Amino acid sequence: MDHSSNQPAALDAMQVPGLRVALVALAPAEAMFHPEAMPAPAPLDDERPHPLPAHLPAGLLARRLGEAYCAVDASGRFQATWIELHLPPAATLSLPWNLDDGPAPAMQGFRLRGRDAIAIGASWSMVSAERLPVVITRASPDSCWIVGGRLPIEELARIAVSLPGGAYPTHR
Repeated sequence: MDHSSNQPAALDAMQVPGLRVALVALAPAEAMFHPEAMPAPAPLDDERPHPLPAHLPAGLLARRLGEAYCAVDASGRFQATWIELHLPPAATLSLPWNLDDGPAPAMQGFRLRGRDAIAIGASWSMVSAERLPVVITRASPDSCWIVGGRLPIEELARIAVSLPGGAYPTHR
């Protein structure tokens, strides 16, 4: 067996109609921590439309977070984030996991409010030491939403499926 490949080792994968997600091992040299790279939440620019979820828990306000969005509580601390990523129809979304943080987290496929999604119990981030849960769902045939945060995973799922998109058939 050739172990010299530069391909990261797949730890787990999950597929639901229209979406495939894989967790891949992050090389120790790549597992850098740069909390200063986390942008500060900023008010929404009213000059352009924003992809906001139809559901946000009471008391949370939508904000920009660099190229992403977030929902902050009264203290200004983010509780949920969402970002739309390009993902062609047959492509796999590969998310890194640092094995120094323990075994790969559990993945679960589900369908909520007519949208297929994948929940992952924790995610690796170079800007945060917290290993927060994420939910991934299709935004369009060529993109997906990644929603993560400090809220219970069930609440993140409700936010994810209430984001724009997903109104195309995923079942054949």
